[in-house]
Amino acid sequence: MISVYLTIFAFAMMGCVLATPLVTWIATHVGAIDRPDHFRRIHQGAIPRLGGLALAIGVATATLWTHLDESLRLRAVGVGTFAWNDLLPVLIAALVILVVGFVDDTRSLGPRMKLCGQALAVLTLYLGGIRIQSIEVLSLNINLGFPAVPLRLLGFPGDLPLPSLLVTLFWFLGCMNVWNLIDGMDGLASGVGLLVSGTLTLVAMHNENFGVAVLSVALAGSLAGFLLYNWHPACIFLGDSGSMLIGLLIGVIGVRGSMEGPSAISILFPLLAMGLPISDTAMAIFRRWLRNLPLSAADRRHVHHLLIGLGLNPRQAALMLYCFSGFLCGVVMLGVALRNEYLTLVLGISGCLAFLLVVTSRRDELANLYDDFQDRLARGRQERQAAQLTWEGIQRIELCTTATAAREIVYQAAGALGCELVRITCGGPDSPAPTEWDEQPMASPAVSWPAAIFRLSGGQSRWITVSLGLPADAPLAADIVFRSMHRLVGALAARLEWLQVAESAGSRLEAAMTGPAGPQDRPAAAERPAGRSTPARSGAEPLTSPGPPARR
Repeated sequence: MISVYLTIFAFAMMGCVLATPLVTWIATHVGAIDRPDHFRRIHQGAIPRLGGLALAIGVATATLWTHLDESLRLRAVGVGTFAWNDLLPVLIAALVILVVGFVDDTRSLGPRMKLCGQALAVLTLYLGGIRIQSIEVLSLNINLGFPAVPLRLLGFPGDLPLPSLLVTLFWFLGCMNVWNLIDGMDGLASGVGLLVSGTLTLVAMHNENFGVAVLSVALAGSLAGFLLYNWHPACIFLGDSGSMLIGLLIGVIGVRGSMEGPSAISILFPLLAMGLPISDTAMAIFRRWLRNLPLSAADRRHVHHLLIGLGLNPRQAALMLYCFSGFLCGVVMLGVALRNEYLTLVLGISGCLAFLLVVTSRRDELANLYDDFQDRLARGRQERQAAQLTWEGIQRIELCTTATAAREIVYQAAGALGCELVRITCGGPDSPAPTEWDEQPMASPAVSWPAAIFRLSGGQSRWITVSLGLPADAPLAADIVFRSMHRLVGALAARLEWLQVAESAGSRLEAAMTGPAGPQDRPAAAERPAGRSTPARSGAEPLTSPGPPARR
């Protein structure tokens, strides 16, 4: 039986070794070249990056030969392989991933388009029967078959269990993207993938899940052949096609090893085997959340970047990460042998936390993360405080019946937000509103204060110009204050426009009811009803009161 797995391993390795030079030539001619950018990419020179195609050729060579070679199947007594109806969805999904990765390696796809391609591959697996129907972890068995959506209403047979679909989608998308993120250094993703797939092969053999073992050993052999070219200095990179293919196949192995076979295992063991890419991805997500960056943003704070920053060369960094991944794989094998998930979980999480703590503390990354976390919490409190003041001010402005009352509410809100200098003026486009600061009872205005000037349309050919200034010890961040004031003045402009429209409608209605009147019948300006604004003048008309607004 061992000879069968060694034969599959050799077929996969030789297939990848022989296909890699051809793939390198193809990548060079189609433009799938990775050039250094002096930022995240630490390699020197232009390197082809279409290694996923060579990896796929190696895996396909071994798995298809196992199905087609009758003598090999006869020698493999008791060694089950994937049936054709099980292997077909895997091949189709792998083909989809290769197409998406090929386009991304040659022309660069956006994150959303790449995610859509990955989701299409996962749906192919789901419809082919490779899905997560239940989760068994820590002696708990969670059934994902309910609730189900009856597809008969849409004209399709059967029901669609939504929890199973969502968990399956999350599992495979997570597997593909964690391997995609860790592929940032020569030999890293391929070497760690070799350790993980080799461990899952031994676990499958121990649990007599031979069909999973065949696919896993084929992946391990193909990665071993590719590592000969990918070791530093690399001749070719995996690219997105290769890293996503590793994640897809390991995801399939994890699902099949956990759900099927005479002695299925917990989904916890494949997760811990992938502890290095998962922990690095979790740190990247946490780091980008703290710094308010998109999840797709690139940075130089991955584990391998930190090790390079400590003075290690790429080979030394890769070997250190191999050792850490080997430790996690050893923990998984120990847990499988002892059938103890709790021991595996404690050892695996403790090892990940200790390793990340040591690495991040050596480059002061841990202290920077702590400072960013404190800033994030403080900024969240400021955002909520400003949002509350802004929303209350907007609601009060909507109830105002005069421009003066609306202006006073804006001044009150500006004072509560911490503005020291505020001036709001209104004028026509032919005579722009003045933007000078109101005089304040201070010795001399500090030039270094945060300040902003913006203009909004007030309707009826009017422009509202706002000038703001914050002291150096303002309780809220300047950008939060300016953004909140922009919303308040926008509500003020909308209210002024509404008042002008209402006044015009009222004047037309009054004229229609009273008829034409002579000059002696028209009320004087002083006798006009209160709350009605005067017509716009050609010059600027300040909305502020004669005196300077005090800080509120």
